[in-house]
Amino acid sequence: MNIGVLASENSWHFQDLKRAAGSQHRIISIAFDDLVSSFGYPETALVCGSINLLSLDRLIVRTMPPGSLQQVVFRMDFLHHLQNAGVEIINSPRTIEISVDKYRSLNLIVDAGVPIPQTRVAESLSSALACFDALGRDVVYKPIFGSMGRGIRRLTHHSSARTFFETQIGEGQIIYLQTFIDHGDWDIRILILGDQTFAIRRHRKGHWLTNLSQGAIATPHQASDQELAVAFAAAQAIDCQVAGVDLFYDTQTGRLMVCDVNAAPGWKGTAAALGVDLGAAMLEFICGTDKPNQSN
Repeated sequence: MNIGVLASENSWHFQDLKRAAGSQHRIISIAFDDLVSSFGYPETALVCGSINLLSLDRLIVRTMPPGSLQQVVFRMDFLHHLQNAGVEIINSPRTIEISVDKYRSLNLIVDAGVPIPQTRVAESLSSALACFDALGRDVVYKPIFGSMGRGIRRLTHHSSARTFFETQIGEGQIIYLQTFIDHGDWDIRILILGDQTFAIRRHRKGHWLTNLSQGAIATPHQASDQELAVAFAAAQAIDCQVAGVDLFYDTQTGRLMVCDVNAAPGWKGTAAALGVDLGAAMLEFICGTDKPNQSN
């Protein structure tokens, strides 16, 4: 198969897929900033440099880099155009659109009955401060568009929250807040590939931010039936077939909650912790799925 990967050719994940593919598949690096669309009379062309993307059997979305509103809209429109032209995209453009937007994705997850931390979103300074007070003045601010723990900040004082909100609002940001949940400096990452799951425990001693990119340590985890059920429900709520679902327990109540669902999950730390070739597992799932996209 010809498999495109929206990722840098130098990235670890692209190289791991290339290694796992060997001579069985052709793995091609695709860059968002090299995409060109041409449509109308006499024909449609969707290319990346000299690569005709309509010749791809699969396209794996590994990244959605920051950009202006126009850039992000064009990228998503391009993916929809490519999918409608017959290229199978994993995950689907609709799923990518939802997952990169924390507001929309968690809203759908809550509608599916999956528990998350109490969340409030506001635009004005007065509304943001009211949300801060209502959430108990111990909150976690997250960029609505963000990943790998970047831009996340814990706020516990009214004066520092006001200063921070003023700066963010001045830069055109929305204030997205969740009540802080004490989860004992550890959480669970469950990687979902279709019906398969691979679970790790992520621990960062003395710190509540437990992303591996932020210095957490990964160890194997035997996921319980409840943890698997919650992870699958969260992924299915946004139609995500390849997902990284982050879960944690509230140490005060013992309640299991979803922190995030990532539709372009990394697997480097999970593969190392479990001793599993996840690059090969990823390709086996993607290439063995006739119709990974269930919705347009």
